[in-house]
Amino acid sequence: MDADDFLDKEVQSNVQRYEKMLRNKSQEFFEAEALEDVCDYYIQKEKLKRALEVLYFGEELYPNHVGFMVQKASVFLAMGKLDESLEIAENAELYEPFNSDIALIKGEVFLNMNRDEEAEAHFDKALLHTDDRTDVLFEIAYAYEETNKLSKSAEYFELIVSENPDLEQAYHETANAYDLLGQYDKSIEYINKLIDMDPYNTSAWYALGVVYTKKGDFEKSIDAFEYCLAIDEDFTAARFNKANALVELDKYLEAIAEYKTTIERDGPDAVTYCNLAGCLERLDRNIEAREFYKKATKLNPNIAEAWFGIGLTFEKEDRLKEALQFIKRAVVLEPDNTEYLLVLGEAEYKMNRIEEAIECYQDIILLDPMMMEAWLDWSYVLFVENKHEEAIDIIEKALKLSPDNHLLHYRMATYLYAMSKIRQAKVHLETALSINFDDHFLIFEIMPQLQNVSDILSLIALYKEKNEKF
Repeated sequence: MDADDFLDKEVQSNVQRYEKMLRNKSQEFFEAEALEDVCDYYIQKEKLKRALEVLYFGEELYPNHVGFMVQKASVFLAMGKLDESLEIAENAELYEPFNSDIALIKGEVFLNMNRDEEAEAHFDKALLHTDDRTDVLFEIAYAYEETNKLSKSAEYFELIVSENPDLEQAYHETANAYDLLGQYDKSIEYINKLIDMDPYNTSAWYALGVVYTKKGDFEKSIDAFEYCLAIDEDFTAARFNKANALVELDKYLEAIAEYKTTIERDGPDAVTYCNLAGCLERLDRNIEAREFYKKATKLNPNIAEAWFGIGLTFEKEDRLKEALQFIKRAVVLEPDNTEYLLVLGEAEYKMNRIEEAIECYQDIILLDPMMMEAWLDWSYVLFVENKHEEAIDIIEKALKLSPDNHLLHYRMATYLYAMSKIRQAKVHLETALSINFDDHFLIFEIMPQLQNVSDILSLIALYKEKNEKF
């Protein structure tokens, strides 16, 4: 159904009459309220220039009509023309000093100018002179949300709840505000209040599942999605997100069943195929996984995740030449995806394409210097190629960015021992052991022969004793 179908018939008629006038380059008479409705129609369609044209036409018929001034200030605000919006609002205020709509627009303008105290004063004025306090409170809350001043937004939504305890929208918006703030427990509190009011509210159960997912409490998120599905088994988004939560708990077989049901009920979808394939891949069912990834690419040839997944299944089968072409295609589609580049670098190295592998690691570092896996893999390639000094240089650069990263210190200790730089190696090994003793096995990962070095074993024993004491 087209959005226009929901318009009042009179508004539709006025819009059609206005547009016919423009096409015919004729002149029609409109009541001021009719033009305001036509302007609102274009604002809702985000056709702001067309809305301004309506207002200019209206001003010719009705000079100094305050309603047009309010709308024009609103349009300029939406266009980011704050000074123009404020000037028009202040002019309108001369005619109607107690108009709450004018005070509200001025408050929004000042908020966008980061003049928060002035904004608050005008919001208070709007509330003082309005006949619909709840609507104005919503507008104020949304204004704070749109300017990313989320604590104030949540404050106003909470106020709406306290004044309108039976208004479901207020609970939804308050929960959403705390969700945006990352205060998930507060968000859950308000969703639960809404569920207490209406236990069969599927959108509330769904929202609860989403927030629990963000919190990392996947068992509870699954419970919430299951309640949602118990009320409405065709709520596809709940089923899809339940499957995602099952994946997080490594319950791949259950997730596969949910993804398949999602496809059966809602039809084929590239993302769902990818997620399903990912579960199969984790279960080492690579041939099946590859088939679902291919189905995803047929639905959406630009879905990089699917091409990458196909490449991974080939890599697991040591079919590196085939893997490379698919991983490269994923990189072409998402050249800034550092995960794809990291896997591509590893595949290039396995194919003995050393320069190409190093280029991948260099690209990753340019995109994300803090991706320590890239530094480690880059240094490893150099080390295996007997470029020990260059490998050490790479780790030194990484340590400048992340001096407390124990993985880097273990790796540096390994390289230094390999070059018989024992004193320096011990310094890095002790640093690594003090930061994270549990990963001490990493010192042997590249050079297992270090398990026969008494100095290393003594240091590990010493730090094990210290670790056990604490």
